[in-house]
Amino acid sequence: MFYNQPLSIRFGTELLKHIDERKGIEPFWDFLDIAVAWVRASGVNYLEDSFTRFLAHGGQLSFIVGIDLLNTTKEGLQALLDLEKHGTCATYVYHNEGGSIFHPKIYLFRNVEEARLIVGSNNLTESGLFSNVEAGLQLDTELTNDVIESAADAITSWCDTSSKLVIRLDETTLDKLHDNGYIKEEAEVRIPHRKSKKRSDGSESEKLFGTRTYSPPGRKKKADESGKLPASSDSMAADSVEADPTGTAILMRLRKARGTQTQIPFRVSEKFFKGIDNVVSVQSGAIHGLNPAQAHGNKNTIKLEIPELKDFDDPYARFEKTPTGVIYEVHDNGSSKGNLIKKSLEEGMLTGSTQTSISDVSRATWWRYI
Repeated sequence: MFYNQPLSIRFGTELLKHIDERKGIEPFWDFLDIAVAWVRASGVNYLEDSFTRFLAHGGQLSFIVGIDLLNTTKEGLQALLDLEKHGTCATYVYHNEGGSIFHPKIYLFRNVEEARLIVGSNNLTESGLFSNVEAGLQLDTELTNDVIESAADAITSWCDTSSKLVIRLDETTLDKLHDNGYIKEEAEVRIPHRKSKKRSDGSESEKLFGTRTYSPPGRKKKADESGKLPASSDSMAADSVEADPTGTAILMRLRKARGTQTQIPFRVSEKFFKGIDNVVSVQSGAIHGLNPAQAHGNKNTIKLEIPELKDFDDPYARFEKTPTGVIYEVHDNGSSKGNLIKKSLEEGMLTGSTQTSISDVSRATWWRYI
């Protein structure tokens, strides 16, 4: 499986399914080893409950985390350390004083016979799990596969404290890392933004790229010891959406009507589009109104005019809630982005996460929350 975030997958949403057997994903894993460059509480908080259940059922967790470039936070490491009270869990911190950066992103699931290896670019941060443009590749195979054995060997080597490049994390070590400037607190860490630059003549420089904001899912924050709710430092948009880790973006296969019109099924309109009056096209910037349709005096669908559908034979769309409203992009089957959305929807058919408006999937509208 190829992970293309955030267009067709949110890696954090998929990771929750792999970790938590309640999601119905088989097989159940006994071991999970995660090696990432950076970790923040903003990311671990999404996964904490599933990690806790994994440990409570006898699963074993290990984390190897880098602390380079001050992107790992004290709260992120503390969140991993806190998991140890729920079962067999260990966290290792890897750092080379010579300047070589620890930069892998590996998620290795194992049981007595099988393994699932995910190698990509996703760190354990809110942005890395949900909103950054990231990619990853998943391999499901036997435990004895050479690739799995090589990955397991690499993880073992990164946990080797005799190398002096690795420290097993505990409360004392965490304080030392903070006191000696290796890590900062979450509130001190911000995503760098491109600063306005001046040309040699003093005028403002030209922005050469477009702007697109992806919002991570909303979440319920936990109060600290003083009862205050911490602010998210990893994203400015996390509090602007509902606290539903799968409710802020939806992929759809649309059915055309009258050339440029589509109808949004009642189940989608009542959950995702409830209270929404219009949507904005990412491609054109045009605003299109949502118009309720009725049958026998009851609302049953929402009619939506999408001019981009005109020349499409089999359109696939992505809608996303942002702080300023719902945006969408739509692509035809056969295009690169259309193919990615279609593939994600088809994979959702196998796991039950893709729903259809009618039983005949060839004529149905499809949708999947990511």
